[in-house]
Amino acid sequence: MKRLFGLIGFTFLFVLSAVFYSDFNEIVFAIIGSLGLLSVAVGIFLIASKKNKSFGKSLCVFAFAVIYSAGNMIAYSEYINNTITNNYSDKEITASGYICDEIITTDSSCSFVIKTDKINGHPSDAKIQIISYTNVDAEPFEKVNFTAHTYKNNVNSQISHGIFLKAYSYDGFKIDATGEKVFDLYSFAVEVRMTMKNSLDMLLPEDYSTLCHAVLLGEKTALDSSVKDDFSLTGTSFLIVVSGMHLVIITSFVLFLVRKLTKNRFLITGFTTFTVIAFMAVTGFAHSVVRAGVMMIIVSFASSNLRIADSLNNLGFAAIVLTAFNPYAVADIGMLLSFSATTGIILWSKPIERSVLRFFHYKNKRKDGFVGTVVYYIKRLFKICVNMLSVSVSAFLWILPITAVAFNRISPTVILVSLLCEPFISALLVCSLLCSVLFICPFISFFAYPFGLVSGLCSKAILWLVSTFSQLPFSTIKTHSLYWFVWIGVSVLLAIGGLFVINRKFYVKISVPISISVLVIGASLNVLLTADNGEMKIYNVGNGVFATVNCPDSCSVISCGGNRASADDVTADISERYSDIEYMIIPNQNNKYSSLERFAVTKFDLNNILVYDNDIKKQNLLNAFDGNSRQTFGGNSHFTLNLSDTVTDEVICVDNTMFQFIKGKNMTVLFVPTDADLSNLPKKYRNPDCLLIDTVPENFDLISCNTVIFSGSEKQFKKNYDSIKEISPTVISTSERNITVNLNGG
Repeated sequence: MKRLFGLIGFTFLFVLSAVFYSDFNEIVFAIIGSLGLLSVAVGIFLIASKKNKSFGKSLCVFAFAVIYSAGNMIAYSEYINNTITNNYSDKEITASGYICDEIITTDSSCSFVIKTDKINGHPSDAKIQIISYTNVDAEPFEKVNFTAHTYKNNVNSQISHGIFLKAYSYDGFKIDATGEKVFDLYSFAVEVRMTMKNSLDMLLPEDYSTLCHAVLLGEKTALDSSVKDDFSLTGTSFLIVVSGMHLVIITSFVLFLVRKLTKNRFLITGFTTFTVIAFMAVTGFAHSVVRAGVMMIIVSFASSNLRIADSLNNLGFAAIVLTAFNPYAVADIGMLLSFSATTGIILWSKPIERSVLRFFHYKNKRKDGFVGTVVYYIKRLFKICVNMLSVSVSAFLWILPITAVAFNRISPTVILVSLLCEPFISALLVCSLLCSVLFICPFISFFAYPFGLVSGLCSKAILWLVSTFSQLPFSTIKTHSLYWFVWIGVSVLLAIGGLFVINRKFYVKISVPISISVLVIGASLNVLLTADNGEMKIYNVGNGVFATVNCPDSCSVISCGGNRASADDVTADISERYSDIEYMIIPNQNNKYSSLERFAVTKFDLNNILVYDNDIKKQNLLNAFDGNSRQTFGGNSHFTLNLSDTVTDEVICVDNTMFQFIKGKNMTVLFVPTDADLSNLPKKYRNPDCLLIDTVPENFDLISCNTVIFSGSEKQFKKNYDSIKEISPTVISTSERNITVNLNGG
């Protein structure tokens, strides 16, 4: 059977992704189960009837892969993930373990992962991410005892590595370092990584060294938020995430040096394997790097035995390695993008390259003379450029559906920007590796400076290119609307149809205009149908209020409080549609209304931040909080903000209390903070359609509304329920779910 590993591996990826991203939907399980049973039945029939035994065997293998992967996901979720989260999430625990990776430090916090051996006195093997806003007196791989209030971790990239819990330093967190350390090969790799980072910090300015950290080691925490935004807007974030491309460049450079020393293919294979494993360890075994590493090792072993490895089979085997014992690996969207891009390159890059060269009637034979030599090398350079273009285009087309669905945006400039940046990225990788290693070597450390200079120049060029293109109109196109998914579906069906057509040239001439027409018509209809859309969303954030007003082209936050454990969910939900926030309005600096500001500031571009506080000292502190431009105001201020063409937010400040009256075409919402006295609110604002509160205000009998939305915990809701019912017969709580109010549609 051809490509056995490819068939199994790709089936694993497809089934596991469908189950995980559908949130274990029963309908999806039913479809997958039916598909597996049908494949078994048809496969056995074909084998028994001897009509097409090869295809029948393939169907049986496919059915096995479907059933195994679905069962594996259920078992892993039930007996590993759910066991840990059900026993320990949202509880205070006392545990012991060791810090199992580097401590990542930023200006305002530090984070690290503890691998436990005991929780509440019982043996337990769990990973807990700790986020601390004060310095922690402990070192990587040091054994610790700690007490913490834990929450369920909802960050998919961390879940993919088995980190199912998280905790924050403000929830009665205590940690005691024992001074005893755990030593293993990975701890040595982390020590090497930290030493390399220190070398880069000493050799380069901060902006350039942090970029080298990201490109070489996958450490992008220290990158300036504006730099991250530029890479995100241009769709080139993959350049600052360690991936297979980075591994190929590093390994190719090492092999270039090794081949100068020896021609023994077994020694070359040994050096390749060592380089791959070392790079995987230093970069923290990122899934995309492991994928490339497995493929590279297979190819190396095959070449040492004078065999040719099948690329799709190798890719499938890498998928099996990553998912057979950790089905949650598919939670890492970067891994799925890596597999998708590699598949596209394997299947489409060569045909695209051949088509382009055929279009230009490319022939390159070396002729005598100076002119002939120059023409030869120009044509050779042209072929290299076509090859790079075909690789970029094929990868982009294959990751387009995932990017559009996962991030709700695509970047039309990504191919051009990546082509311009890739030469600098390659040089940066090699030079930053050399300078970071040479700098720590006695007697020859001075050799690091020339490579450091080249690294700095390459960093400067990359940052300039990405920043320049990010400022262009339409550098990013949002794809959260339905028409994008319709267009992707039609395009995929047209591409599949092309596989069964004999006259492909004629088919391409018809299918491309059809695809473009669907996109243009869908975009036009979307503009007409969503021009007046406006909604208010109130999030389930525990104790506090986090509410946004969402319009087609803008998002504004009217309060950003709540439990910090909910920060990841809230920011992830907003970022699906928006990359910036037009207004952030903070009613006061109470945690119930401002605790999640720092998360929003680091995640989004904030155009206007308005803070109400009469305390001048607090205003000054807040102005210096993160360097963002903002306005603070106090007293009895009164003004109106135009959140969109159809939605306004009227701010009424009376007696140290800030009320907000949000008005759409057919709906009004009054937001009343804690300790408010409704007798101070002007009468014309006392009859909203909806009232948003997190406690029962004084003189609540003065208000008249159709619906009360209570933002707070379930315990607070039950405690205040009787009083809330006196305000309105219709009461909705955010304690179980997020709530959406249509401001323009009733």
